[in-house]
Amino acid sequence: MVKVRPVRGMRDILPEEMIQRQKVLDTLREVFETFGFLPLETPALERWELLSAKGAGGPEVLEETYRFKDRAGRPVGLRYDLTVPLARVVASNPTLPLPFKRYQISRVWRYGDVAKGRLREFWQADVDVVGSVSMLADAEVLACAITAFKRLGFKDFTVRLNHRKILSALIRYSGVEESKILDAYRAIDKLDKVGLTGVEKELLMRGVSSESAKKILDLIGLSGKADSVLAEAEDLLSEDAEGIEGIEDLRNLITYLKDLVAEPKLKVDLSLARGLDYYTGPIFEFSGAENIGSLAGGGRYDKLIGLISGRDVPATGISLGVERIIEVMREKGMLAVEKSKVKVFVAKTSDEVIGATLNLVAMLREKGIPAEFDLRERSLKKQLEYADSREIDYVLIVGKRELERNSVKLRDMRNRVEKDVRIDDLTSILENLF
Repeated sequence: MVKVRPVRGMRDILPEEMIQRQKVLDTLREVFETFGFLPLETPALERWELLSAKGAGGPEVLEETYRFKDRAGRPVGLRYDLTVPLARVVASNPTLPLPFKRYQISRVWRYGDVAKGRLREFWQADVDVVGSVSMLADAEVLACAITAFKRLGFKDFTVRLNHRKILSALIRYSGVEESKILDAYRAIDKLDKVGLTGVEKELLMRGVSSESAKKILDLIGLSGKADSVLAEAEDLLSEDAEGIEGIEDLRNLITYLKDLVAEPKLKVDLSLARGLDYYTGPIFEFSGAENIGSLAGGGRYDKLIGLISGRDVPATGISLGVERIIEVMREKGMLAVEKSKVKVFVAKTSDEVIGATLNLVAMLREKGIPAEFDLRERSLKKQLEYADSREIDYVLIVGKRELERNSVKLRDMRNRVEKDVRIDDLTSILENLF
């Protein structure tokens, strides 16, 4: 007997949930395109040399990457994000007009632990700006994401901000040598999963001294209103030029963002690290649900494209976690349940009127009205029961006697009332009902 359950960490999405998902994705596309982002699609499979390039995902992400050899023996892998494929696209298309603003809504795969809000096959919705070093680009992707969340109906969410240059400066200030800064990033990134004690153990395991580890934990505890946190960081890092540059970047980013979006809820959080190796500047995460992790995250990655092409091209972007967004929306009752997108079911009273029934269905579809008819030659009662189970609001009943008068019966399935309507008037009547 063949096992019929999906592979662990992957799942089927049945029509009722798929209708909800399509509405979410349609909303995201609409917002992305309103901001001028262009659609892009890339292959699910990428060469392993790309996915494993130094400075791309990093060792912890690669441990979770689906990797195998194709029939020709070439090492390949399923993409673990949409950013590394974007970098390849830009590197292989040097004539793209810059800045290049793209969005992509696609599946990605990671062989990680399966938990609430965490699958091995999941959807991401990314927006990126390639070709601008200005904090205007970072403000643009953040404004786009904030607008998308608001359009979906989210009200209570916070944008956490940090900067890799500030974090690097704090780690240096704590006495950590330059060669271990990336290791420190990876340890700090586990804060939400393992807590402060776990991060301290991780730092020690990675060769950071006990004194430096404790100092790092004290410093990354700075979080809150942007002005006060950045002022405090500026006092600490006054002699670190890179750290001061990061502080100024965040100040500019916040100023631009407040002009693009009305009253964004922002928090500078110096513990925010983002685990991927390729980030070089501002980093950000959206949080708004307990016990489910961040709803979106991203940052600036000015070196990634250069690692692939040998030509540095600045870039910044954000990825929205579609699975987590939908899960939170469902838990909060933000998604309407809709079993069908069909507006009208056309039922026949007998086989004598099947031709007229099909003609009527065709006419409705030509007018853009989603319509369905019975494919199992059931009785009228069974047809009505089927339409009711699909929560289709209106049924047209085609009968021989009514056709002789060039009419059909229109049945309102919610109110259980019906009336005769002329076929010539049918489309205008239905359009008014919808």
